[in-house]
Amino acid sequence: MMKIFKGIVFYFLLGGSVANAAPSAQDLYDQCSEDFFVSSDVVVCLAKKLAASEKRLVKEQQHAVAVLDQWYVDPAYKEKAREKFLENNKEFKKYKKDYCNFSMSMMGGSESNSHEISRISCVASQNLYYIEQVEENLHYIRKK
Repeated sequence: MMKIFKGIVFYFLLGGSVANAAPSAQDLYDQCSEDFFVSSDVVVCLAKKLAASEKRLVKEQQHAVAVLDQWYVDPAYKEKAREKFLENNKEFKKYKKDYCNFSMSMMGGSESNSHEISRISCVASQNLYYIEQVEENLHYIRKK
């Protein structure tokens, strides 16, 4: 009986975190390809998802800086965290580009819009994952 109870608790704990996870590049592609059959339409759909993720990323980064400014902690720690966050944002841009370039290189000589579909969905997915990480880290900050 206890094993079943532990299994149910584990399922709900894990299930909650998986259900809220940022969509993968494949998830984003699947969402668009369900609605559109022609690859050019899939590219347009993914481009809209990418634009939305970029806009949300900028908004979340600005929000994070505002939250850090309101953090109830010694000013030296606040400034250090702010510097690290801004540095991390720059590193994320580089990482995202390198990661998605690597991912596309694994496609070989794919034809049609496959490379563009892969690039756009990868970048959008990375943006959403990063947003999720930033939001999670902001939960630890006590405001003034």
